Amino acid sequence: MSTKKDYIKQTQKTMDKYKDKISKIDTFLKNYKGENRSELLTHRKDLTDKLGQAEKIFKDVQSSSEDSYEKIKENATEIFENVKEAFHEFSSFLTMEQLTQAKDEIIDLSSEKLEEVEGFIKEHPITAAAWAMGIGFVIGILLTRTK
Repeated sequence: MSTKKDYIKQTQKTMDKYKDKISKIDTFLKNYKGENRSELLTHRKDLTDKLGQAEKIFKDVQSSSEDSYEKIKENATEIFENVKEAFHEFSSFLTMEQLTQAKDEIIDLSSEKLEEVEGFIKEHPITAAAWAMGIGFVIGILLTRTK
């Protein structure tokens, strides 16, 4: 195989991976209800535009002669690098959004649990005080034994 054929084969695999990633992104965004959905859709459009450019230049590489192959390959390499960066930016943005969403869910859950504990203490003050005293007693024994 010539270097052109190797490059085409390797690039085709990469293009297939990118198309698969776009498909997974579409599946994710279909059910996504986050605040920044429109921003993610904008990023997704940017990704597909860059992937479209990459597909166009890839076709140019495939149909190029051996003489023009190197020049087209240089342009293709730059475009493929832009696609790679766009995917990286999207994944970083998505990861930050998922972390923010998880943080918000944890805050909501902890607030609910704190309200439940406060409600239990208000309803059963003697039981709560007995538990606190018992736990304090056990910790006190453990700390005095270690000395």
